[in-house]
Amino acid sequence: MVKPLPKVPHIITIDNDKFTALLPDIYDDIKTVVGIAKAPDPDDTVYKGRLTISKAIEEGHLIRINCRLKDNKVRTVLCIASKFTSAMGGLLPKKVAGQDVKTTNIPRRMRLG
Repeated sequence: MVKPLPKVPHIITIDNDKFTALLPDIYDDIKTVVGIAKAPDPDDTVYKGRLTISKAIEEGHLIRINCRLKDNKVRTVLCIASKFTSAMGGLLPKKVAGQDVKTTNIPRRMRLG
C-alpha cells in the first residue's frame, strides 16, 4: 500500500486572486507549469480565502491531470484552467514526487458524491 504524502499549504492563483489549499507536497518541480506553488514558511501573503478543491473543479477553475510515472504509478496533479493546454506537454520533462513523467492524460470518468 502506498503511503499518502503529507499535505502542506499551497498558493493557487485564479484570476489574480490568491487562494490557499492543503495539497500533497509534489508540486516543487512543476509549480510554474501548473500554476500551483508551495506557500512560503513565514507566510505573509494576503489570501482571498481558502479554496475547496472539489468546488473549484466543479466550477472549472481547476483541472485534474493524471501523470503516469517511470515506475508505472499514476499521480494526479491539479492545474489551473488557464495553464491547462501548456501543462499537458509541459509536464513530460518534469518530475512528480521524485519520478520522471512518461505520459499525461485527463481522467475520463468522474466519481460523483
